[in-house]
Amino acid sequence: MYYCVFCRLVLSDHQKRLFEKLSMYCDKYAEQIPVTFVLGFYVTLVVNRWWHQFVNLPWPDRLMFLISSCVQGKDEYGRLLRRTLVRYVNLTSLLIFRSVSTAVCKRFPTMDHVVEAGEGVWVERGVNTPYC
Repeated sequence: MYYCVFCRLVLSDHQKRLFEKLSMYCDKYAEQIPVTFVLGFYVTLVVNRWWHQFVNLPWPDRLMFLISSCVQGKDEYGRLLRRTLVRYVNLTSLLIFRSVSTAVCKRFPTMDHVVEAGEGVWVERGVNTPYC
């Protein structure tokens, strides 16, 4: 449809002849390279790009296991230190996801929204300050 409108309304007679010659030239050489071959390259490119993005996403689980094994202590100080470090890891993950994901960016458009969401967690748990 676009081709019909483009050729009939926009191009002059000389331009129409040049366009026909160009399309015949492309049609002649298009048979030499199969479309499936080119499509395979394109799909490979898209999948590889997606996979590299997926692999480079931060996974806080490993770091949390490392924190729980390295920061020892069964007392209150050790527990609070581990919890604070894990919260910082979650915050950095959130900041990274804000720059990558539109859904996360819509949920937390500004840093004020991030702070409000964090304060909501503290209020729900009955804690007055985030550094308890």
